[in-house]
Amino acid sequence: MQALEELLRRVRDGDRDAYGDVVRLHQDMLLAYAAFRVPDPVLVDEVVQQTFIRAYEQLDGFRPGQDFGTWLRAICKFMILAELKRLSRERRNRESYREALRAGLLDEALAAAESSPDSDALSALRRCLEKLQETSRALVVSRYQKALKVDEIARELGQSAAWVATTLFRIRGILRACVEQEARA
Repeated sequence: MQALEELLRRVRDGDRDAYGDVVRLHQDMLLAYAAFRVPDPVLVDEVVQQTFIRAYEQLDGFRPGQDFGTWLRAICKFMILAELKRLSRERRNRESYREALRAGLLDEALAAAESSPDSDALSALRRCLEKLQETSRALVVSRYQKALKVDEIARELGQSAAWVATTLFRIRGILRACVEQEARA
């Protein structure tokens, strides 16, 4: 403990090499702590590195006599929470983008099919739409014929926007499979 206090004093006095020794003393403990809480091994290293950077920046906030390992783990915990929040936000953004892309592709397919009303694809799509349950067909009509937004449909039906988006996603999958089957027949 005496050695750690001496290292921290040297770091505060501007000795950056001394901080490398502090990192080496606590790195394994912090890696184990983060590995237990972070689902991706690549992110473990990133979180630990960011923790040591943040600890260096906030070293004046560490009080002598306080347990340095506990202090580091507290910083690491907040770094992990921030990283998991960021990952969750990125995942939601990717899903929203994919959903918008799929919806746009279906819109294009419907527009292309309508521009040539005698096309086999339009005929197949119409037959597949007729096979849908009434609720599913109404969702498709609201979204693609009436051009209502997902949140507007959700309010109209008293459902969440997530439910509407998910249901439309599933319906498009059913329609896609049906049109492909119709094309093979």
